[in-house]
Amino acid sequence: MSDLSYKYNWLQMAFTEQVDRLNECFYFDRRDNEFYSIFITDFSLTDKNSQADYPNNPYSEKELALLKERLYRQEDNDSSILPLPRLTIDERKKMMQDFLDTKSEFDHKELLQTSADTESGRTNLDFNSLLDVETKQDWDQFKAAFVRQKVDSFCNLNNIDIESASLWTENKMITIDLDLTSGEKAVVTKPSKPWWKFW
Repeated sequence: MSDLSYKYNWLQMAFTEQVDRLNECFYFDRRDNEFYSIFITDFSLTDKNSQADYPNNPYSEKELALLKERLYRQEDNDSSILPLPRLTIDERKKMMQDFLDTKSEFDHKELLQTSADTESGRTNLDFNSLLDVETKQDWDQFKAAFVRQKVDSFCNLNNIDIESASLWTENKMITIDLDLTSGEKAVVTKPSKPWWKFW
């Protein structure tokens, strides 16, 4: 997979993240010409008042310093940090409806239409897993093309050159389990790769 394809896959994932989900938020840093994300657990790792020592912190000292600095800049509403937009509920519905309109015959047509009509912004945009294998491949291609137009439009409006921009994608998704009753330190676990890496 080319570097540009890798970036577009990451951006598709960012733009199609569920509307009100806070687990991970996505940004572009103009100063560094870099796309990056912040996990909700990153706030615990960078809290200056925290006394916890996270044994499996996924960041190097340099990465953690950059993360802290970006979070401070975000809090200060630094205009050089742009939040990446997510598809709105209306955009998600339109994308699903446009796909349904491309074919006259679908298995479970009424159920697929109901999925499009009731899209709430909280789904995985998979038509409730009702698509057969071939149709799902068509949907994935259609969705990628639809989202790419949104990505390109956002980048053009904000003078972002996707080809020259870098992507901060370290293996940094973690979970933090706090035992508030025993006074024990937090335990951090780290998966082998972020969930959005399909390859």
